[in-house]
Amino acid sequence: MSHTPVALLVAATTIGSAAVGGIFYAFSSFVMPGLDRTGAADAATAMRGVNAEAQTSASFLALFFGTTLLAMVLGAIAIMQWGRPGSGYLVAGAALAVLPALITIAFNVPLNDKLDGGLDWRAYLGPWTAWNHARTVTALLGAALLWTGGTTR
Repeated sequence: MSHTPVALLVAATTIGSAAVGGIFYAFSSFVMPGLDRTGAADAATAMRGVNAEAQTSASFLALFFGTTLLAMVLGAIAIMQWGRPGSGYLVAGAALAVLPALITIAFNVPLNDKLDGGLDWRAYLGPWTAWNHARTVTALLGAALLWTGGTTR
């Protein structure tokens, strides 16, 4: 495989992971606190609407799952090209870029389902936001490591 396709893959995955991290950062920094200011009932209703939209938003789903797929491909390529400079950063960055999807599936979506089933907003807010912080950090650290790996390649 030539360097150009791999470089494009690194760039796309880095940008995607940074964008995903930015979305999650927005939720952690002002969306969830802002919803909480509206009161528990209104916040829960609004969050249900956000969750429903996220599940049907083609642009978000393409970014979120597309970045995950690109990261898996890039990680596999970096393992196959382990001797090349930057491969360790790329593998670590790709692994971190995949984690937001795994965290979402394992923790945030089940909490969203519980909210749909009537879970109290106060019982939802803390755990959901904590897992969102984890998604934010892993996506942004993943982007940083991918960028580092790409620039040392």
